[in-house]
Amino acid sequence: MLISDLEQVLIKLVEDGVFGDVSYLGIETDETAKGAQFSSELSFVTLIVDDSGRKELPLVVKLPYFDLKVREARRLDTMFYNEVVMYKEILPGLGVRSCYPQMFYGVATDGVEPDKDLLILENLKYKSFLLPKTRIFLDIDHITVAIKKIAEFHSFSFILKHEDKERFLQITKQLRNTPLPPEIEHEYDVINAACIERGIKPLLNDNVSVDLLTNCLSFLKYPNKTRELIAFPEEPFGVICHGDYCNNNILYKFDENDKPIDGAFFDFQFSRYGSVAIDIFFLLYLNTHAELREKYWDDILKLYWDTLRKCVPNHINIPTFEKFLEHFAERVIYGYTIAAFFLPSMMVNQPFYGNDTEVLTIEEKLAKVLSTGGEEAERELVEIVLHLLDKDYIRPYIEFCKNKKFEC
Repeated sequence: MLISDLEQVLIKLVEDGVFGDVSYLGIETDETAKGAQFSSELSFVTLIVDDSGRKELPLVVKLPYFDLKVREARRLDTMFYNEVVMYKEILPGLGVRSCYPQMFYGVATDGVEPDKDLLILENLKYKSFLLPKTRIFLDIDHITVAIKKIAEFHSFSFILKHEDKERFLQITKQLRNTPLPPEIEHEYDVINAACIERGIKPLLNDNVSVDLLTNCLSFLKYPNKTRELIAFPEEPFGVICHGDYCNNNILYKFDENDKPIDGAFFDFQFSRYGSVAIDIFFLLYLNTHAELREKYWDDILKLYWDTLRKCVPNHINIPTFEKFLEHFAERVIYGYTIAAFFLPSMMVNQPFYGNDTEVLTIEEKLAKVLSTGGEEAERELVEIVLHLLDKDYIRPYIEFCKNKKFEC
């Protein structure tokens, strides 16, 4: 959207009282602000109004991705719809009052009238919430803040399920499914399966746990179906998940020593009713080095569950930590499948979903993703698989698939 067009939209919204009893004075654009632009279009502006004196409202303005073909292929209109529904209906319905930016205005038509789709949020940068200085791998201080915030977020689902389960289930139904078109899903499965093998094949070549890893690969041939099985919201572990809880969707507030002390998250386009495990292994396998996992993994999982227990009133029963660990162990490989696809491109700051992918053949796409990040990226993926083996997570996953009669 051109700035002149955006200005007219904001003038109309001010006149309609969206920003309170104020009058329009002008806007200032922030050309230095950056954000992910491959799923939506972002603008960063400061709305200047008269509220018995000059008042500045820093805003993030979000529009559907401009390319119709890309939107349809990746179901971006439905993802935009789900994000607006999260801000407008679900987060307030759960009782969440913090952890995310305030929404001033949101309309989403799920592709019916995309010209009307618009999301306007407060820019938390001006409340001293910032992205971490490291783009991918976080230290334990950042992970600690992030895991506690997600436990706090999940606690609202447990509370509402106890107080009014029917209402909770009605809230979950507001989120729409985003299945890919069959031809896109097939291509995605082929590419993602190759990415998954990238971290396993070197171990097979070195004769590491050959039978176990070969059996595991047989269940990972169709990543989309695998993830739906793993993410299915089996109670009592079903919650509203953020669904994309990685580094570039988390903001931190820092103390005078530059230590993170608080956090907030945004970009709810992948939100879903699913397993509590989703947000945890998204965070941990996409944003930690092997050294941190080796040193702190068990402590992080315990911190998540202790924080959840603290945030849920004592009169509400939640599963034991031991039951949570069993549930988590069966599903944690989902985190590896996500990391196998996204982590290499994150390491070189070249998102796989760029404009050029629309004109590449599937062979060219395979060559691209399997070379992205080079040997360093491959080592990171191998380290995750070694961690899965070390924690004995692959065996429970295979048994889980067999018990669900999942065909490989």
